[in-house]
Amino acid sequence: MMARILLVTQEKGGVGKTVFARALAEAVDGAPVIEIDSSPRMIELGDRVTFFKMRADRATIEKTGGKASRAEFDGVLAALETATIPTIVDVGANTSLTFLSVISEIAPVLSNNGAEFGICVIVTTEHAAIAAATSILSSTKPWAKAQFLIENRLHEAVEAEWIRRNSNGIKVTSFDQQVLEDGADEILQAGGLATIGQLDQAKLRAKHGLGPALRIQKDLERFRKEAMDAVRPAAEWLIG
Repeated sequence: MMARILLVTQEKGGVGKTVFARALAEAVDGAPVIEIDSSPRMIELGDRVTFFKMRADRATIEKTGGKASRAEFDGVLAALETATIPTIVDVGANTSLTFLSVISEIAPVLSNNGAEFGICVIVTTEHAAIAAATSILSSTKPWAKAQFLIENRLHEAVEAEWIRRNSNGIKVTSFDQQVLEDGADEILQAGGLATIGQLDQAKLRAKHGLGPALRIQKDLERFRKEAMDAVRPAAEWLIG
């Protein structure tokens, strides 16, 4: 028996992709997470995460016509082949397009064994992010059973016309720009969303003072709620 596999992708770095992978891990309790990146980031999730380090740089990939990159993904493909429960895959920046081209080849094989792939793409107003999102949505449409687009309003809203052109049959959600009290981002970076519900108010007050501590907690709780709202459609598809 195989499962639904959700690939969280964006070729452009710095768009908040791992925030939404973490939100999915919160929303789908116990779902294993496969992390493909240059270094592990979601360490707060412990043994739920299987990390695969990508070593092949782009120059090597281009020189070998993609051979080096394909070899890098062999471990990931083996993990996907044995997935039997809903699985989240966080695909690192500068890796998504190459990885998805490999998945396009193996998706029909795994589909015959009962696997279903979904795509969750994060987009911001940055030109590179928009170009990559357009390419990813188009190239994965033939084999992805479901596609989701999260508009991260990190700087401002993405042009409505671009979303209209690229959202046919795709569930689109938005994540508003967040204003965080000083000290809140440090907590997010250290422990992700998983630690927000476990904050020790006494320690926060001792470190930041009563007013800032209350604002930090309020800001982080809002951040977590809105991130989980943004991934809700993808999470609901993942668990069927």
